[in-house]
Amino acid sequence: MTRYKPPKTKEIAMTSNQSGAYGADNTLVDYILGITYEIWEERKIELINQYYGADTMVFALDGITRGAAAMIDGTQAMLESFPDRLLLADDVIWSGNQRDGYYSSHRIISPMTNKGPTIFGPPTGRHASIMSIADCGVENGVITREWLLRDNHALVVQFGYDPSGAAKIVARRRNRESRTWMESEIERLTDAGIPEQGSGIADPSTSVEEFVLQMISNNLAGGDDPLACLGYAPYAVMQRSPIELYSGRDAIGGHYAQLRDGIRIAGITIDHIAIQPADSEALRIAVRWTAAGTHSGDYLGLATTDRPVYLLGSTHWRVEDNRITREWTVFDGLGVLSQLMVY
Repeated sequence: MTRYKPPKTKEIAMTSNQSGAYGADNTLVDYILGITYEIWEERKIELINQYYGADTMVFALDGITRGAAAMIDGTQAMLESFPDRLLLADDVIWSGNQRDGYYSSHRIISPMTNKGPTIFGPPTGRHASIMSIADCGVENGVITREWLLRDNHALVVQFGYDPSGAAKIVARRRNRESRTWMESEIERLTDAGIPEQGSGIADPSTSVEEFVLQMISNNLAGGDDPLACLGYAPYAVMQRSPIELYSGRDAIGGHYAQLRDGIRIAGITIDHIAIQPADSEALRIAVRWTAAGTHSGDYLGLATTDRPVYLLGSTHWRVEDNRITREWTVFDGLGVLSQLMVY
């Protein structure tokens, strides 16, 4: 696991020899928000060549994208399908420094209208909104790695596509490199197993890694109600997408119970943690996690297949008085469903 180092409260300016508008003399948050605005809102797609490396890899459940050129192609295709798409920043939680590099976890809300054809079919004319979290490694003003978490299941549902049919399309399009990566991840996670949760709940203000491990493991695999009671405030709110929200600790627990009923988790790792103050009395925590298991029950309407499955997820928490009061968790439900399809 990449261990976090508590960042300084005053963000240090980045250094870069880039010629674009962002890089040199910008803080990391300015950099992340600025390049997102340039590329998506101002439609300066060519700047991807400056802000991403020729060998930068973007990992997502619908497949790996390698290099700036492929990313430009993907961005152009997205804008042809959704020409009014916006990327509205919700939060950036970060860690790192100039010497070792930075890591950002950028939560985004994206409203859009389907005005052009997609891989799933002709334009529907429908409006949708999805939540994404983009986790990026940044060195010298260049994004070197990205993990893109976006719930494409929420997207296809809002556009009226059949999720099972859409999942088969995603599965057919997944290239060999992506399949090999996912298979190796399932093997790695199965070997890792499920971490011991211990008794009681760690103090997130002093033992954030232990707290994160306990809560993620319990949510995905444990189902320990007393632990959940200690980790979540009774009035906690969880958002999975703009159309999927859960109000209250019991509702959040019910969501995770349904996930565990569908997927029996065999291994979990916490791959990155970033922590920032929210205000004088609260913390913002970002967690990138991975899990693997077996499709053992109903998942999004699909009966048991006993197929192996890989989950790549990101969770943001607001923690007050050592309890989670807000949660945003994103993983690609359609990407999970696509692994269970026979096509």
